[in-house]
Amino acid sequence: MLRIAIYHFNVKVVSRGKNASAVAKAAYISGEKIKNSYDGVTHDYRKKKEIVHKEILLPSNAPPEFMKRAVLWNAVEQAEKRKNSQTAKHIDAALPVEISRDEQIDLARNFCLQCFVSRGMCADFAIHDKGDGNPHVHILLTTRRVDENGFTVKDRSWNEKSLLLEWRKLWADWCNHKLYAVSDERIDHRSYAAQGIDKIPQVHLGAAACTIEKKGYRTDKGSRNRRIALKNLDMKIEEQKRELNDIRSERIRLRTDYLETIVGCQYSEMQKLEGEISHLKDFELELRKRNVQCHIMSISNGTGTIFFSKADYDKAVEALNVVEGRANPTTVPPEQKQDKPVKKHRLR
Repeated sequence: MLRIAIYHFNVKVVSRGKNASAVAKAAYISGEKIKNSYDGVTHDYRKKKEIVHKEILLPSNAPPEFMKRAVLWNAVEQAEKRKNSQTAKHIDAALPVEISRDEQIDLARNFCLQCFVSRGMCADFAIHDKGDGNPHVHILLTTRRVDENGFTVKDRSWNEKSLLLEWRKLWADWCNHKLYAVSDERIDHRSYAAQGIDKIPQVHLGAAACTIEKKGYRTDKGSRNRRIALKNLDMKIEEQKRELNDIRSERIRLRTDYLETIVGCQYSEMQKLEGEISHLKDFELELRKRNVQCHIMSISNGTGTIFFSKADYDKAVEALNVVEGRANPTTVPPEQKQDKPVKKHRLR
């Protein structure tokens, strides 16, 4: 199975106005049977097998009996009088599959202590894992402040959007802290747009849709995600095409620059060679003015070779001095032996 760290952190309000209750949600996340004293309804989720850990965390001033799940959430229900009251907040978040179960529990516990319990909330969390590569944590939070006598007033600051954004970032930070020791994978709480990623986000399926999809049936959310996946794939292909074209353009540019450099060097050498040839031709012309028969044999590495007879050696030296602009010719070297009929003179 492919193991990739993903970011999912969803916060919802548990409201009586939507036919939901804190007791029902607590029974669901814990896999327990709990009766709601507010409406008399019993919620039984004891058949759920995916609950691998559950735990209640309380502020230091909370009544100790709140460590019992049924007592805690029935106290929450009794504190709310209106038929549309918001009784709790529910968070579900994806846990990194790369870390161990103990690390997942430690991650959830420390996150709850830092973000919720430290502010005065009671936190009830449970980790679910069906073994399908999707471990996640459910966190149920109270909405009222608490003292030794029970719940008091609601704290409206807990509803601020800035606080939600802080929770989202801290969840990513805690996950990455745990991932650092075991994997190169990292998660980011920001949207694709904020990260500069040209990609369409998929929708969260949820437990019901996941169950239906696994049975081979299609759901609206599942079909939407498949369309998004195809669209993202097309966008990825186009992005790779653009990158390939950029690479090709860069290779052409580098090749052009290289060829221009080679041509420039060859042109410089050609100009230098033309200068040497011109110099030799001037020397040859000066020799012919003195009736010296000669011819250019070769030019190599800036050195020109002109052949003439030994008898014309003195005239050749005089001609060379004239070409090089010397006012006073140097002393002519002694003549060579007679058995060398031809003198080769190298001019630089």
